[in-house]
Amino acid sequence: MANVLKSEGLVLAATYTDGSVYPFACAKNSTLNISRDFLELAPKTNTYYREYVQGRMTYTLSGSGLIKLQQPYMQPHYFFDEFIRSEDTKFKAYLDMLDDSNNYKVYKFDCWISEYSLESSASSTPSYNFTLQGNGPIELINVVDQYVVSSGKITGRDTAAFKLTAVGYNGKWYFNYTVANPSAGVWEINLGTALNGTTVTASYLAL
Repeated sequence: MANVLKSEGLVLAATYTDGSVYPFACAKNSTLNISRDFLELAPKTNTYYREYVQGRMTYTLSGSGLIKLQQPYMQPHYFFDEFIRSEDTKFKAYLDMLDDSNNYKVYKFDCWISEYSLESSASSTPSYNFTLQGNGPIELINVVDQYVVSSGKITGRDTAAFKLTAVGYNGKWYFNYTVANPSAGVWEINLGTALNGTTVTASYLAL
């Protein structure tokens, strides 16, 4: 029986302006809330119970974190710069789920930043809070490969057709790997020989 997810195995990541997919730096928590509207039917008989038909759905994501102005392979504070300047645009975000048995779910969706706040008080570490408004459907990413690491590598996909979004193993997601092209027609992800024998999940977005 598989174990429950670790916090590092459930990650909210976003695409920055340079196309990199990274989680939020120093994130403390994140929440996904999906709700559905219902339309009440006019009763045909005099009963005590109402009836409904399904309406449209909406979703928001919210979270908080500590402020980091620079952070490799993560979204630092300047991710919110465009929103602060009222120049923000719709961007793609991802919800990645992985347990230590390599069971996974990866979702993608478009969203806007709808709220952002900074909080600071004397003798405490400043923090930020944000809310993202979902736009359009939430979709499952079905371009996911699993390989066992051999010679420190796993097979990758052609970067002209697929973008690597995350690599997961041992119940954690990592966003600092890239797909290399050492020779014509050969695509690989270098993970290091210390991971030889480890099953690795690689998630891609079709371009």
